[in-house]
Amino acid sequence: MFASRTAQKFSAFLIFLLPTLLWCQANVKESLETASIYVDGTKGSDSNPGSQSEPLKTISAAAQMALNNNYQSIGSKVIINPGTYREAVSIGKTFRTTSLPITFGAATPGTVIVSGADVWTGWVPYSGNSSIHTQAWPYQWGECAATTRGPTEQNIVLRQEMVIVNGTPLTEVLALAAMQSGTFFPDEANATLYVWPPAGTNMSTATVEVATRPTLFTDLGESNVVLRGLTFQYANSCRMYGAVFFENNANNILIDTDTFQWNNATGLSLTTPQNFTVQNSIGNHNGQAGMATYQVKYGLWQSDTANYNNWRGAQGAFYAFDAAAFHFMLDHDGTFQNLTALYNQTLSVHFDTDNANVNLNSVVAVGNVNGFLLEKSEGPMTISKVSLCANDLASYATNAGGLVVRDSTGISFTGNNFYGNGVNQITLSGVLGGISVTNWETGQVYQLVTRNLTFNNNQIAGSSTDRVFDDSLGGSDWTTFTSTLSAAHNTWWATSTSAFAVPDPRVGTKVDFGGWQNMTGQDQNSAWSAVANPSACQVSPGTPDYILVPSTVGPLTVSKSVATASVTSQALGNLGGTISLSVAGVSSIPGAKASFLPASISTSGTSALTITTSQNTPPGTYPITIFGNTGSITHSTTLSLVVP
Repeated sequence: MFASRTAQKFSAFLIFLLPTLLWCQANVKESLETASIYVDGTKGSDSNPGSQSEPLKTISAAAQMALNNNYQSIGSKVIINPGTYREAVSIGKTFRTTSLPITFGAATPGTVIVSGADVWTGWVPYSGNSSIHTQAWPYQWGECAATTRGPTEQNIVLRQEMVIVNGTPLTEVLALAAMQSGTFFPDEANATLYVWPPAGTNMSTATVEVATRPTLFTDLGESNVVLRGLTFQYANSCRMYGAVFFENNANNILIDTDTFQWNNATGLSLTTPQNFTVQNSIGNHNGQAGMATYQVKYGLWQSDTANYNNWRGAQGAFYAFDAAAFHFMLDHDGTFQNLTALYNQTLSVHFDTDNANVNLNSVVAVGNVNGFLLEKSEGPMTISKVSLCANDLASYATNAGGLVVRDSTGISFTGNNFYGNGVNQITLSGVLGGISVTNWETGQVYQLVTRNLTFNNNQIAGSSTDRVFDDSLGGSDWTTFTSTLSAAHNTWWATSTSAFAVPDPRVGTKVDFGGWQNMTGQDQNSAWSAVANPSACQVSPGTPDYILVPSTVGPLTVSKSVATASVTSQALGNLGGTISLSVAGVSSIPGAKASFLPASISTSGTSALTITTSQNTPPGTYPITIFGNTGSITHSTTLSLVVP
């Protein structure tokens, strides 16, 4: 009798819950698409009717035809033949819009590229250096708007120019004197573009692409839209903007098996949609973030990948602010499962402010410069089966640690692996007394401190670090955390037994596992035992590359005529050989000199940079750019040298 009543209650619960589950994602009725519009960039013409035998030439023309169909209550399927389409597509809601769906799909998935770049020819060797080639530069873009909320960006972070030679993006520099193999310089003052391609490139036959369009697909409120099997690349969007973006309440959106790669800022941006799905999609090699949301609801993310992002930010040692492989902000009622974030020069996953009713399951995050950040969120959030390993390469960062919880509440961590992440495996941070956050839906204001956290069945282990936990806030915030913490059946381990850094009786006090149990009253049935590197974290990068990381992101200040920093390279994949280091900008500072020891390092090595000044060096702040070069791969990062 008891089992029967339980089953009845469970069935009733499912019936009640089912509509919500179905609605918490896209549900585009593609069966209502009765019109087919064909596009062929090689054989088509925009004066054609868009039939299979007489296709249109551009996706933009097909989009307008699909919108016209929509106004007449006709759903449309835009079928795009293989090719590269150098255009920007835009759709939007008007008073004539109906609820009929529109699908933009590749005839063969993965063969359609929507590009923000154009092919430039007619390159002329530069008289001052035959390795450099020039072209007239007609643009005066200047610098993108700087953030008013975060740290100061170096000028290079605020640029939007991109040049790609034979499929290899070059590194931008801001002075002709700073050029070397694998770089380019847009000289706005003299209307000239300088390109120094990788060694062995024949510029007369090379395919040179220059990014000229900031957006590739824009949806300003049109609902019931599908993107399927398309690649979007080389958009020169300013920081904080997406190559592909949906906004103005464009609801019921399906992103299916799409790729967003090598864009200057964010690959895919979703602002204010509800009921959307992003599945089987890739956001790799974007300058800021792979994929991002802002003020969204009822989203489903499944089987998505975001690797190697924030290359533009890394050029200015700008690793964390509004950048991440996956950046979710003001995200309500979201489901996230089977996400992968590898080797990003930023955070792997960032839940940033006012995130509520979140369920995240199965994430692999390995080798990112920063770890996993949950901040200023009222919850509840359920985090399970996350494998977070070998992150936090930039351990000097504000949000240091594998997992960082910053003034957030109601988070449950179950069955996760935190292994070998830089300085700390788990870090609590925030502002003493908490942070005020407003729920964008209800208007309710929360004064958030970290409380009501649950840790069950997790493995937390440092492979070469002496800390598995760090809380530096103390005071009533520490009391609130410990009095509301629930932790059981976890396994903790570090090379040092005193691996818990707590703020009682003073910040930085280290205690062992027994001390942790006594202070918190938790983990009584947990264990202090060695664990192995989780199998989920044993991944191989698909692209041989390296990350160039300085030892500071802040100003490098001269003291007694000397400033020092270290520069570390982290190899990705099977990249071997050596990296040659150099620095630009110092020669223009009177009386200043720079040297590396050693001048060349392995692809996973460290060098010491020393800058000396003289009595003739004027006080001021000077940008200096550190370069690393190996073969055709050139990376750079810019710091500020402060001469008091």
